[in-house]
Amino acid sequence: MDYVHLKKLYPETELSDLPFLQKETFRIPYKNKWIHIPKDSLTENEWQLLSLLKQEIEPSSFPVSDSKWAHFIEGKRELPPKTTENIRLTQLFLEKMDAQFDYSIWIDSIRQLFEPVLDVFFITSDSCFIIQDTNAPTFSTEELTGILQTLEDDFSIRSHAYIGQFWAPDKQLNSIFKEEQSIFHQEVTHLHNQICSLPDVALRYFTKDALSNSLIMNELKNQIESSEDWRELIHSLWESQGNVSVAAKHLFIHRNTLQYRMDRFNETTGLSLKNMNELLLCYLLII
Repeated sequence: MDYVHLKKLYPETELSDLPFLQKETFRIPYKNKWIHIPKDSLTENEWQLLSLLKQEIEPSSFPVSDSKWAHFIEGKRELPPKTTENIRLTQLFLEKMDAQFDYSIWIDSIRQLFEPVLDVFFITSDSCFIIQDTNAPTFSTEELTGILQTLEDDFSIRSHAYIGQFWAPDKQLNSIFKEEQSIFHQEVTHLHNQICSLPDVALRYFTKDALSNSLIMNELKNQIESSEDWRELIHSLWESQGNVSVAAKHLFIHRNTLQYRMDRFNETTGLSLKNMNELLLCYLLII
């Protein structure tokens, strides 16, 4: 599949280093990059045809799961497999995979490291799903990061993870899972960390449309972007929940220098980063 030919057929096609874009696209791996064709540019028949062609360029060892949970995720069955426990979906996106990547060993490793699991399977050549119930262990972010880094070293890849919430196993579960997939797809390119969950991305995901459509918010954003230091300043203060001393250490500057920058920001924008409501407003503008 050639990018130049696709670009002629679909002028809105983009070539990106990123696997997901803000808008919904049909994505195809291409020379360590990604071809993105906007979904709106494709008819249903064209989407199906491209899906067939894509299968030819994906690794032949990509295992297609015949499990009940995979069928439920794909919409082939209306209700989830019978269970009395709430269910969580963990999504893993893998980058820099090569022809030597062994899917079966990866799945076995995930089963052992995340035990107990109800199911582990791939929905595309680079997207792995882990299904667990409330019997699953509770890992800290540091522990999960360590697990994924171990896997990355063993398999020579890069990974990102979205840890879902636990949900009731009813007929709405599939729709909830689809929304979680959409959230991860749209937010993975903005992640500061390897692992995220709903609280990490909710502010940006659920406010971005309202923010982008507001003249007021766009004007404030332009003011903030007028200085290269302010984005980092706001992010550090937000991450430290307004603690000036902690933020100063993170920025490797003296506390007095940070106070000076905060005062200068207040003079220019009229917003005080000492006030948590105003700090939240500024954080929304930079995420």
